[in-house]
Amino acid sequence: MPLLPRPPWARPRERCPNCLAKTPDERALVCDRCGYQLRLPRIAIAGLALIAASLASFFVSVFGGYLFSWPDLSLVRPLLQPLIGSPTPADLANLYFWAGIVLVLAGMATAFGGARAVRRKSDRVLSGGGPA
Repeated sequence: MPLLPRPPWARPRERCPNCLAKTPDERALVCDRCGYQLRLPRIAIAGLALIAASLASFFVSVFGGYLFSWPDLSLVRPLLQPLIGSPTPADLANLYFWAGIVLVLAGMATAFGGARAVRRKSDRVLSGGGPA
């Protein structure tokens, strides 16, 4: 079985594509010389995955009743009775909608955290504070 090439975000960078300087660490986020972003941080990838999960949740909340039937809740009805009463398919659609909102907000926050980490390291290099 042949090996597939590594994805672009996982490839080690020997040289910066912007200034062609050699990078001392192949897994560095930014170039030590010009501050160019070399890799995507893992926290940003997790944020993008959360945003994709939120889109799936929104899709299920809108088209869930049309594409597939909602599960029979007769087994969990005694457990859910004190919390939400007798759940209907509309309640499940609302649950997926609000779960999508929570996931998109969490995804935006984690993606912002990854972008902020890269920006901080890039600004440190550009201000002359040394390597990131």
